[in-house]
Amino acid sequence: MNSFFKIKNNKFFFYSNKKQIFVEKDKPLYVYKQFHANNILDEINLKKKDQYSLINLTYFSCALDSNDKKKIIEILIEVLKNDFVLFRYFDDKNLLDLMSNKLDFYVNEFSIKFNIKLNLINSLKFNYQNSDTQNFKTFLFDLNIFLLSCIYKLTCLTKSVILSYFFIIKKINYKQLFELTSIESKFQQKNWGYVDEQKKIDLDNINILKNISFFFKNIN
Repeated sequence: MNSFFKIKNNKFFFYSNKKQIFVEKDKPLYVYKQFHANNILDEINLKKKDQYSLINLTYFSCALDSNDKKKIIEILIEVLKNDFVLFRYFDDKNLLDLMSNKLDFYVNEFSIKFNIKLNLINSLKFNYQNSDTQNFKTFLFDLNIFLLSCIYKLTCLTKSVILSYFFIIKKINYKQLFELTSIESKFQQKNWGYVDEQKKIDLDNINILKNISFFFKNIN
């Protein structure tokens, strides 16, 4: 197929056989960066099934409407209430010390940035003040559809909107993100070993993070 893009209003719109490509009715496929546009042309006819491929993450983003954005932001705020980096309900003091050493910096920085009072989860009971999230909600609403999709996909995988935030502001890369979200797993492996099932899970997660990272590279 003859695929190409046209630039209009600082956006790159895509065409195939002279017909504009839409992800849904009245929702055209478009991107903001030429690097992204060139890579989309390379993938546009491949029909990749991987939901984390560049083309499919771009399709997902372009399909979002205002209601979708609101739902995603609601999900992210819900994840924040029990964010992975806040969970410290462990008996092993060495593990707790390790998590504090590796994660408290991000908790504190996030808390200061968005003026949110974050409490570590050290029991099964956890009280959270929803009113604290307004500044972070504003940040999320101001993201374009591609960046919002990026932080959403990362959060769904890692269960940490806090660490996903630091990824999209380029404070950590995908390898660091994986390591930070694998602290407990790596710690337990010292006692129980690294089983084949966990190896496969880790490899799959690293590949997903790598793909999302490539998407992020294209949208910046």
